[in-house]
Amino acid sequence: MTNTFPFRRHLCASAIGAALAVTTTPSFAQLEEIIVTAQKVETSIQDTPIAISAFSQDQLDIALINDTMNLQFNVPNMLMGKQNFTQSDIRIRGIGSGAIGPAGDSGVGVHVNGVYLNSSRIFETQFLDTERVEVLRGPQGTLYGRNTTGGVVNMITAKADTEAMSGSIDGTLGNYSAKQVRGVLNVPFGDNFAARFAGMAQKRDGFVENIHTGNDIDDRDLYSTRLSLRWTPTDDTDINFMWSYFEEDDSRARSQKQACNKDPAGILGCLPGDLNYGVAHSGGGIGGSLLQTIGAISAGGYGVYYALTGNPAFAAAIPGASFPFDDYADSFNPNDRRKVNMDYEPTYYSEENIMSLEISHDFGDYTFTSLTGYSESDVESTEDYEKSVASTNWNTQLAALAGWADIPALPAALAPTLDALGAGALVPFITDIATGIPGVGLWAGNPGMAALAQGVPVLLPDNSGYVNVFGSFGADNSFNDTEQWSQEFRIQSNFDGPLNFLAGVFYLDYEGQTGYVVRSSALALPGLILPINPAVYPAPFGDPNDPYSETNPYHQGYHNDTRDYSLETWAVFGELYWDVSDQLLLTFGGRYTDETKEAKQRTIYVTFSDLPTVEPNNAYFLPEYEQDEFSWKLNATYTFSDDLMAYATVSSSFKSGGFNPISGDDPLADPAFGGDPSKLTFDPEFIDAFEVGFKSTLLDGNMQINAAAFYYDYQDLQQSKIVRVTSINENSDAEIMGLETEMLWAVTNNFRLTANLSLLDTELKSFKSVNTANPANASDPAKATEGVVSVNGINYLIDYPGEDLCEQGNVDLGGYSACTGILVDMDGNSIAGAPEMSINLGASYTFELGSGMDLMIATNYYWQDEYYASNFNAAQDKVEEWEVWNASARLTGGDGKWYAEAWIKNILDEDYVTGQYLTSSVSSLFTNQFILDPQTYGLTVGYAF
Repeated sequence: MTNTFPFRRHLCASAIGAALAVTTTPSFAQLEEIIVTAQKVETSIQDTPIAISAFSQDQLDIALINDTMNLQFNVPNMLMGKQNFTQSDIRIRGIGSGAIGPAGDSGVGVHVNGVYLNSSRIFETQFLDTERVEVLRGPQGTLYGRNTTGGVVNMITAKADTEAMSGSIDGTLGNYSAKQVRGVLNVPFGDNFAARFAGMAQKRDGFVENIHTGNDIDDRDLYSTRLSLRWTPTDDTDINFMWSYFEEDDSRARSQKQACNKDPAGILGCLPGDLNYGVAHSGGGIGGSLLQTIGAISAGGYGVYYALTGNPAFAAAIPGASFPFDDYADSFNPNDRRKVNMDYEPTYYSEENIMSLEISHDFGDYTFTSLTGYSESDVESTEDYEKSVASTNWNTQLAALAGWADIPALPAALAPTLDALGAGALVPFITDIATGIPGVGLWAGNPGMAALAQGVPVLLPDNSGYVNVFGSFGADNSFNDTEQWSQEFRIQSNFDGPLNFLAGVFYLDYEGQTGYVVRSSALALPGLILPINPAVYPAPFGDPNDPYSETNPYHQGYHNDTRDYSLETWAVFGELYWDVSDQLLLTFGGRYTDETKEAKQRTIYVTFSDLPTVEPNNAYFLPEYEQDEFSWKLNATYTFSDDLMAYATVSSSFKSGGFNPISGDDPLADPAFGGDPSKLTFDPEFIDAFEVGFKSTLLDGNMQINAAAFYYDYQDLQQSKIVRVTSINENSDAEIMGLETEMLWAVTNNFRLTANLSLLDTELKSFKSVNTANPANASDPAKATEGVVSVNGINYLIDYPGEDLCEQGNVDLGGYSACTGILVDMDGNSIAGAPEMSINLGASYTFELGSGMDLMIATNYYWQDEYYASNFNAAQDKVEEWEVWNASARLTGGDGKWYAEAWIKNILDEDYVTGQYLTSSVSSLFTNQFILDPQTYGLTVGYAF
């Protein structure tokens, strides 16, 4: 159903949720149902046997839902947050993006006009001229199919209207210097062709203050445009084309805050336990470890020269040669969640093109539909990696390193003498044995060392150039570039008899390039002067002007490089509908899917990981993954009366597996290093779902109460953690059950109430894994480092209770038998991102002011229970309960063409943590946090014709 502008004043700015109905007249005599296309045919939402929420553009506006991130406040059992990199995680009933990496998929399918988007920027775009947004909860493994174990989000844009010219425009001013303008123009050309143009632009200042520079960051500056064309050459043919473009260029932050319980011992970097806003100990990560090595070499070398020559200048250089144990010993991280202290400020750029072409023809007994989709997207985001400013500098240390350029290397013949003195490790650096050039060693006598007096050259992550750094500095870059096209053909029957069907075929071709880069002075310096691997003597190598070269990249830090990723999938699907009687409808559905994934990937980490000089393929790993599956559905719908329908559904669905973003030579997978080859891949997810529900209309059409109860038997649920320098996706079984109730009540013609209640119980089944944040599995955070040693940021247990309790035993660590960590039994733990309860309450009252003008006062309150950001359910994983309270006042003119609305969001101005992400041990185990937007308010004025 297309909702018209005049009734906007009667809507409630609240959760107008599943089966939400609105009236198209001022009387509110009854609630009128919304028509949805959840089953790929038009049906009344109250007659659709799916737990579904639907919102028109008017409802989105008045409920203050400007983007998909705000949908979670209005859809039962929906949680939406940002990931640590450049994607979002949409979770429905606890199911979302459990696997990290290019081959990992979301469990919630995102569609625009029915076109499936494998990679979407939908979480950052603003709703614009939307006909309807539908959120389907529960597995949709037949009609939608690909990776819909959690459900589906389908945004349906407004179509061009051939009936009449129309349009609208509105503008908004708010705090944080917020400005927004939107416009729509619909132009018919004759009786059977029309064009519709829509556009919007938004700009605001940042929500976060950087006390280091005094600047505001995390701002927004974006715009989007859309062209829609409609051609109806005959009464039976409907052709719709849509092209949309979105672009954002600002200082938006992927994560707003970094938390850490500082480890004073400098082993873990951050201790487990309840999080606070300390700064990670740099000694617990690889950067600090390498700096200690460099300092020891430099100080030891000067000590050797002093012992051999007695020159006091060498003795004077020794104290200043050693690097600080913790570069952030006195650094400051504000407790205020809207303040940071950073020496690199974020940059963010994103753009997306989406096109869809739908052709539908009615043959009488059959309707044929062709749906073609194309999309491409590009996103690049840079941030301060440590989210802090170093409290010390390396001036004396760099001067000591630069001094080696003026000191001739010792003859190689002195190597046995140095070995006898216990300085054998220094031989390549202070003698000419490694170079074979008299008087020139890797450091001593090497003229290149002199440049270090000018600082460490670090390439900025946005590739804007190199800066010379005299202390610890780090920033990262997360980027991806994607392109896809898809084709779907469907045919549905329109028989008068008891049997009907819908059948279709689907094809998707997707390609992408993904990268995550860390640029760090603590990694750049070793890459310049420390030949960690003899195969790459001398360091560095590569062209500084071509840091992303496939054959000879310049080692400046870390690069998880998926140069090429491709996905090709096809499916055949269908549903059979049998009207057993006037009251009972049975639905049988099935879908067969075939998928192939391929990639070209490697990880460059100074010289620790994949080495581009290694053949074949310059150390690129070329994994492949193939899978074919069948999913099915059986539904029974019973209509007791025009006001009551009940349904029961048994269904299966799956989410495809894939390969982890590592190589076959990675120590995690290489048995030669104690690794497990099975870690190269992760398995697909499978779900058997059982759901019962009802949809009812009461009080002569003035109230709707809907409810659904569900149980999921989950096999091989995908879950991710950071191990060493990459993501590892693992599988475990789980059970999920829950209850959702929704109520909409027109108490009087002018007074409305809404209420949603969501209950969710999730439980992992027998599964064990090492919690990298707490490898010793210590219950007391103060004892978390006992028996733990850190080797270049990778943690081991020297004193462990037995191999059967370890993920990996008998690792040879300098003559000691070491364990990578104690296995944690997660049996009975809650699934990450699954709060047990959420509540939404809304109320609105419309005052009739005379002269046809109305004033609607509306408010909406959302509360969400605590949940865990990790399946380990540890104290540092807990995201506390949080709430959002919004309100608005809308004045509408008597002719329904203009309105003015004052609105406020997050009335209490709370700064709750809404999600978080634990990083790796080589980065000192800090936790990035995502923070609720602060209180915003403003005035919107609009006019329609």
